[in-house]
Amino acid sequence: MDAGEYRLKDLDRPVRLFQLAAPGLDPVPAARTAPAATGGVHGFPAMLTSFIGRDGPVAEVTGLLERHRLVTITGPGGTGKTRLAAEVARQMADRHADGAWLAELATVQDPAQVPAVVAAALGVREQPGVPAAQAVARVLAAADDVRILATSREPLAVAGEARYRLAPLAVPDPEGPAGAARAEAVALFADRARSADARFTLDEQTGPVVARLVARLDGMPLAIELAAARVEALGVTGLLDRLDNRFALLAGGDRIAPSRQRSLAATAAWSYELLEEHEQRVFRAVSVFPRAVHPGGG
Repeated sequence: MDAGEYRLKDLDRPVRLFQLAAPGLDPVPAARTAPAATGGVHGFPAMLTSFIGRDGPVAEVTGLLERHRLVTITGPGGTGKTRLAAEVARQMADRHADGAWLAELATVQDPAQVPAVVAAALGVREQPGVPAAQAVARVLAAADDVRILATSREPLAVAGEARYRLAPLAVPDPEGPAGAARAEAVALFADRARSADARFTLDEQTGPVVARLVARLDGMPLAIELAAARVEALGVTGLLDRLDNRFALLAGGDRIAPSRQRSLAATAAWSYELLEEHEQRVFRAVSVFPRAVHPGGG
């Protein structure tokens, strides 16, 4: 007997359940979970790697979505905005009858095409000629139970928007105690390094080197993952020694990932192309300085 689709713990998608019915066989109690309806996650790629750390940001973004109908996660490329949003969506999908839907806009070059892409992802009719921000405002005004979680380099600047600035992963003090190896950045490197080289271990010898490595990478998840992928060929000491040429070193990432995520240079170039011309001029001007440049000097 077909019992319908249900959402089960630790599974991203609904599962269809069947109940065996036969003479003399006692019926099994109904599943102690809510029917799936059309909930769950839709359009999100399957996660092939574990989600490391970020417990605080997940809880904070989830809390913002409970209080606000539009939340935008901002931050530079490579900080893990999309991965964080996907994790939040998976955890919150059961709270909404229609689940969570992904509209991927990273490859859209023309802002006028945004409404069409969103409409296609959601399976609804497009409103042509409506700017993206205005389309978001219209959706929120028309549907009280809709929540929008966006990721962007900058806020959408729409009324009612709550903004969450995502920081890099916490890094340990390279000269600090051995317990600092439990920092999120170190945990991410160790997890991805073990995937690249099953012989890799985080111990008294490798731990301090990894701590210095992730600190040099500023705790940026993409850079850490690209570095970990080279650990089999170079080892952690070899990686650390070569970081002065990081754009050449941190390349050759996941072949099925978007092109902007396959190397650190591609991420920087993609971010640069998104800037306005006057912003690009500023970056070209400050590129002559060998160290970090902070607004206001210092």
